[in-house]
This record gives sequence, structure tokens and C-alpha cells, in this order.
Amino acid sequence: MKDMKFVLIVFSIVFFALALPSECCNKKSAEAKKPKEEKRPETLDTLEEEEDDDSIEAFPDIEEQDILCHGYTPKPTTQELPKAVIFGTRKGGTRALLEFLNMHSLVRRSKPEIHFYDKHYKKGIEWYKAKMPFLTEGQIGMEKTPGYFHTPEVPKRMFETKNDTKLLLIIRDPVKRMISDYNQFVYNNMAQGNSYPNIETFLLKEDGSINEDYPPLKRSLYHQHMANWLEYFPLDQIYIVDGDRFIKEPWKEMEKVESFLELPHQVGINNFYFNQTKGFYCGKEIIENVNSQWTCTRNKCLSKSKGRKPPSVDAGLLQRLYDYMDVHNQKFFKLVNRSDIVWQRPEF
Repeated sequence: MKDMKFVLIVFSIVFFALALPSECCNKKSAEAKKPKEEKRPETLDTLEEEEDDDSIEAFPDIEEQDILCHGYTPKPTTQELPKAVIFGTRKGGTRALLEFLNMHSLVRRSKPEIHFYDKHYKKGIEWYKAKMPFLTEGQIGMEKTPGYFHTPEVPKRMFETKNDTKLLLIIRDPVKRMISDYNQFVYNNMAQGNSYPNIETFLLKEDGSINEDYPPLKRSLYHQHMANWLEYFPLDQIYIVDGDRFIKEPWKEMEKVESFLELPHQVGINNFYFNQTKGFYCGKEIIENVNSQWTCTRNKCLSKSKGRKPPSVDAGLLQRLYDYMDVHNQKFFKLVNRSDIVWQRPEF
């Protein structure tokens, strides 16, 4: 009788084992027969929501280099709310600014965009702190989330959370910035095998007038967003980086940013080199070895997704866009009391 029960148990196990793969395979086969849903390109309804996760562009963390070059000595560390935040603009050069600042020995940054104030505010301050880098004495923590600039609720939330936050805003020629914004959606859709409408489809209404509701265009109306921030933060708590000058001579803007953040000047012209292949400046981090006469050097360059080839835009439309933006630009310059930022029109 016992032998009979044993045989039945073994038979049941074998039957189940044979039946299970067949069921799984049938399920996979059925799924494979389902027609693949074709993804539609982004529309005006979804453009505002998408944020570019450029954390893959971040340079390797410097802490590992510190250990190798400085000689490792354990130090107490803390996680704190950021002393400074790069809060805009989208496609303005925020990743380059953050990574070049991270070359400073007293700066540590969060590699990914945290989106605390625009998307995760309800998770609370402790959640925010846990996303920040570990700091040793004298260091400051930073993060960058470009979406903060054009999200109406963010200034009030940041003021109520940490009203002494130093704010960094990097801006570019608003027409070029808008085209880069559009270009991101083109490349995102191409990566998924989808086509994407040309920019005129979004920028022009049926009657030929400019579509002022197009999100990338609205994000380039700097004065509208800046006015919202100035309701909560004084202008002397905000430093505006000229993004076009930053591309040409990053060390000059870095010196001004270091002064604004009350940091000793460390990142200078010797920390940059021009990459002919990529067409822009890259960082060169130099760390002195305290135990010998040797120094550690590493190059830090953004990947090929930065500096994408811009789309072709009709010259007539470009001229209209520059005419349209000119009034808004003058409002912005007056609002922030800046006359040194100049955006040259291209020759049409």
C-alpha cells in the first residue's frame, strides 16, 4: 500500500512538471500571436509631462577617485537637503553645469534628477534627503531638476521647505532652446522606431499664426516663469548662467558660480579641453595625491546624445520666432536686471 502511494506521488510530480512548461509555452505562444501595438508619437498632451532622464550622461562618481588618489581616510558623512539647486532650464545645459561643478572638491551632487518639488513632494523631506549624496565636513550637496523652473507649484514648495536654497538657472537663446526641446522628442520617438511630425506641425496653427500653447515654446518664455520664482526668492539668491557663453568659455562662468556659492576658486581654464569630435568643451579633473608628487587626472565628457544635430527649420519661420521672442526676452532682461546677455540672430 505504501509503495502504491509512493508511485502515485511520483507520477503526480512528473505529470505536473511535464504539464507546466507546456502551459507556459502555450501562454508565450499566445502572447506572441497578439498584434504589436504601434506606439503613436508624442502629442501636445504628453509633451509637458515627459522629462529627459539624462543621468546616463553623468560622469563617474569622484569618490572612487578620492580613495585612489588622496589616500583613503574614513570621515563622518551626512545626508542633507541641498544647499544649491540647478532649477532650469530644460535643454539649457544643466547636466554640463552640474558635472563641471562636481569637479570641485567641496561639491557633491545627486547623479539622477530627483524631481522632489514637482513630482515627489508628498514623499516628504526624509525621502528627499535620502536621495542626496553623502557629504563630509565643508562640502555642499547639489541637485538639478530642470522641470522646476516651469512648474508653477515649485517655488512655493521650495520656499516652505528650505528658503535659503541657492538657485542656479542656466539659460540659452530661447529659440535654440525650444528647437532642442522639440529635437529631444524626435530622437526619443526615433529610438522607438516611430516617426515624428516636423516642428511646423506644432508651432503653427491652422491660420498660420504661432501656437503659443506649444509646451516647448512656453518653456522659452523665461520672464513668465521667472516672475513666479521672484514672488518667493530675492534676485540675489538666484544666479543666472549665460548658457551660450558657458558653451564657449565654461571656465569664466564657473568662476562666477563658485563666487555665488561662496566656494574657493578651483575649477579654471586648465580643467577644460575642447573635444574636436564632439564639438564642445569637456572637463579635466585634476586631483593632487597628498602622499606623493603625483596627480590623478581624468577627462569628463558628455556623450553623443549631447550636441545633437538640430532639425532643419524654414528660414521664414525662424525669423518669425526671433521676432516673437524679442519682446519676451526684453521683459526677462528687465525683470532680472541683466544687460550682458546677448543672443545673436542667425543670418536668414
